[in-house]
Amino acid sequence: MSAARADLAKARVRRDLRGIPGSLAPLILAAEDELENQRRMPENLVDALWEAGVFSAFTPAEVGGDEVDLMEWLELIEQLSRLNGSVGWNAFVQAGQTILPPDAMRRILAEGRYIVASSFGRAAGRAYRTEGGHRVTGRWPFASGAPHATHFIGRTLVYDTDDNPVNDPQLLGQSQLFAVFPRADVTIHDTWDGLGLRGTQSMDFEVRDAFVPDEFAGPRLTGPYSAPLFRGIYFLVLGHSAHALGIARSAIDSFVEIVQRAQAKTPHGSLRQRRLGQDQVHKLAIAKAESLVRAARAFTWDAARQAWEQAQRDEDVDYHLRVLMAQSMILSAQWAKEAVQILFEQAGTSAVIRGTTLERCYRDISTAAQHTLVVETRYETIGEYYLTRSLPGGPQIDLGVTVMVGPPPPAQPITTD
Repeated sequence: MSAARADLAKARVRRDLRGIPGSLAPLILAAEDELENQRRMPENLVDALWEAGVFSAFTPAEVGGDEVDLMEWLELIEQLSRLNGSVGWNAFVQAGQTILPPDAMRRILAEGRYIVASSFGRAAGRAYRTEGGHRVTGRWPFASGAPHATHFIGRTLVYDTDDNPVNDPQLLGQSQLFAVFPRADVTIHDTWDGLGLRGTQSMDFEVRDAFVPDEFAGPRLTGPYSAPLFRGIYFLVLGHSAHALGIARSAIDSFVEIVQRAQAKTPHGSLRQRRLGQDQVHKLAIAKAESLVRAARAFTWDAARQAWEQAQRDEDVDYHLRVLMAQSMILSAQWAKEAVQILFEQAGTSAVIRGTTLERCYRDISTAAQHTLVVETRYETIGEYYLTRSLPGGPQIDLGVTVMVGPPPPAQPITTD
């Protein structure tokens, strides 16, 4: 660790994240109707999340952000998602990540909030080099939290005046550009009406001929910061795991409550409902759900802890650990989905009434598990890694944004971990 970094670490006191879910729980529970039926996050909840530091968790300390401890942050996202999947999702994807240089970030934070909505999945814009920056036009989908965002990040390609993609020297010779737009330059389109995560407000945003100065754009999402938390985008996207596991934990809580409530009442209704929790299949369901969630959490937390410890030593995180983190994200999302589905099916009609917790968890995890980074087909590249890592020149795979910190390392001997 550099002397400057060491002095900064000594001077700052990290925000305690452990009490945030409990303090926000009354607001989150009171907002359920707006989140589900009106598809929006109430302003008072947005204010509370900002004041608690949730939206500045991944903003560097050197510019005034919170720059949290990774392991504490994962638990925060897990617990917020346990309260409500939409709130947990926005807390994760709007954690204050930035590609802006320190001077630009300090100016923004001196004037007000920095709450960012992003869309990285496709290069949906066109950028043209002009003096001091680029002029950008484009429309991007699935920008969660768009209505309360103060800034937006979109991925685009750079074109020349003949509309041919070009490599821009200002972007390390790449044609890809990540641009940051202030809210004033953006038009939001209300396109979000999803099966689950309805309160995330994951809408389209659009810019037309917006000027983006060079300091508000870059070729990578990692930004110009070297602190451990910013050693690659993969620490942020681990929020997928925490979010999915929080939803699954909420489903387990709800199933237990449904069973206990059914057993405490005078028998009535269908035979199936009267026997809820008494049959072997119900006991098997809760045991399997618990096993799936605990196993996925153990895998994720173990990989994350190893990588975090390595990053805190100012070391580049091992490629193998990056693969394990990507693998744990897929596992967590898919096993959380399986756990919730098991409980949903065994709860019978108690789980199908709109607005009940287990019904919402079923819709939320079904939606979250559709994300491109955690769908089951992503296992293909993980499998290729294990099959090729011992070959000369291997492994030759691309895990995408999950491990975005350069090319794979030289081949390593096969290990059993």
